[in-house]
This record gives sequence, C-alpha cells and structure tokens, in this order.
Amino acid sequence: MKDTLQSHPHRRKEWMYILAGLVVLQLLFIAFDHASWTPFKVKEGSWFEDLSQAKLFTEWFTPYKTASHNLFTAIFAATLLPAVLIGAVKDLSSRK
Repeated sequence: MKDTLQSHPHRRKEWMYILAGLVVLQLLFIAFDHASWTPFKVKEGSWFEDLSQAKLFTEWFTPYKTASHNLFTAIFAATLLPAVLIGAVKDLSSRK
C-alpha cells in the first residue's frame, strides 16, 4: 500500500516540473525579446536559420519579434506540452 501512495505524487510532480520549465522558458524569451538579445545564435545558411525564416515563424506564429524565439517556442511547446497533458490526464484519472 505504501508503494502506490509514494508513486502517485511523484507522477504529479513530474508533469508540474515540465510545465513550470516551459513557463520559465517563455518568461526568459519575453525578457530576451524586450532586450533585443538572444542566447540562441542561429548560424547563417543552416537548416535552423532557413526554418526560422519560414513564413510560419515570420508571419503566422509570431509571439515574439525574433524569428528564432518563435521557432524554439514552437519546438519546445510541441515536445513538452504533450507530456504535460498526458501526465495531467493520468493524474486526474487515477484520483477517481
């Protein structure tokens, strides 16, 4: 009985940490965007530079002025949000 009680909070904390990391990352991107500075230096002619200059990240998905911030936000959201959603659904369904 103790093992099941101890494993349940661990799963809840895991998806909360992922969500908190994503929120902190977005706050950093907001600060970097207002300071017109980026820690992500995308090399000229690289695949990431071509992708960040795509119409998707320059016209459609533009939460930030910097195209590379838009690209990394989309990548992080696409990889981290499904893990958060799955963890939250598992946590809610195990409570019932």
